[in-house]
Amino acid sequence: MELSLHKVRTEVEDIKHDLNTYEIEHHVLEGKLIDQEQTISALKGQVAELKSGKLESFLQELQNLEKKLQQLSKKQEKIVSDIRQLSSHANDTTTALSQYKDKIAQFEKSIASQTAQIKELVKLKEGVTKLTQWENPKTYSVKPGDSLEKIARENKTTVEELKKLNQMTTDLIVIDQLITLP
Repeated sequence: MELSLHKVRTEVEDIKHDLNTYEIEHHVLEGKLIDQEQTISALKGQVAELKSGKLESFLQELQNLEKKLQQLSKKQEKIVSDIRQLSSHANDTTTALSQYKDKIAQFEKSIASQTAQIKELVKLKEGVTKLTQWENPKTYSVKPGDSLEKIARENKTTVEELKKLNQMTTDLIVIDQLITLP
């Protein structure tokens, strides 16, 4: 579950990076558009100057300028189209980010719910284990060479637990004594 959450967060970061890149490209294209508009304005000014000068030599210049103007117009149309595509992509990215945010919130709620359920199960298991131990206590008959410490170690418990369970005040045990085990 954590791996999926990490993957989603990584994808969200990638989308944010792409969105920033598209915004930068958008600003660059706007700058180019402004430059082209200034060039068009300058060309129009040159055309006005040509009208007042020699007509034949300027007619050729005018044709060249018109070709440049057409090329600039085509470039401008492409830039406008690119800007529209970038805007559309930015909107799609924003929508995707919103959806990922919702999914992350759902995952977090699910994880919290599962964690609570696991805690409840652990408590129930501990309770059942304790009940089982009290309902079916195991006993051990002390043999020669046994000590309370040895019996505790072999049964994976502590001397204090054995003493408490058997209402003992000392570590003293005798052969054939029955010791209740946890």
